[in-house]
Amino acid sequence: MKKILSVVIVAIVAIIVLGVQYLNQSGPFANSNHPDKEDTYTVKRVIDGDTIIVSKPGQEDERVRLIGVDTPETVKPNTPVQPYGKAASNYTKKHLTHQQVTLEYDREKTDRYGRTLAYVWLGDDMFNVMLAKEGLARAKFYPPNDKYRILIEQAQKEAQKKQLNIWER
Repeated sequence: MKKILSVVIVAIVAIIVLGVQYLNQSGPFANSNHPDKEDTYTVKRVIDGDTIIVSKPGQEDERVRLIGVDTPETVKPNTPVQPYGKAASNYTKKHLTHQQVTLEYDREKTDRYGRTLAYVWLGDDMFNVMLAKEGLARAKFYPPNDKYRILIEQAQKEAQKKQLNIWER
């Protein structure tokens, strides 16, 4: 009887704690759609569809590689421009050049090439998702950086269903 009572009490406490966290959008229910305002930058230049240069007063420029997406190549040495590469690059230029963006990081902040790894927020919209939704990027993840895997893969599925750009038949 004591064991059952103990289990019931633990379950009730767990439900209460999770309920409070849900209501406060904290713990596992934290709303990460609002990255820290201190990580706001201006996009200085677009390298290609999934790589940008950002700047912030008083800091060195940063080369940022968008997490979770891979656009067709346009500037990779010894690699021809791939179909839709220019379209992806132009889309990124059109939407991000000289814009204020907020960077959100995952578990690793840089890759082996020294680039900053980030989800790029343009207001309330994640640009990584926008690229996938337009069919201009494939969802591509390198663990442990996969916080928004489901969201980006869903955007890709929508583009595939509509046969947009790289998914055109």
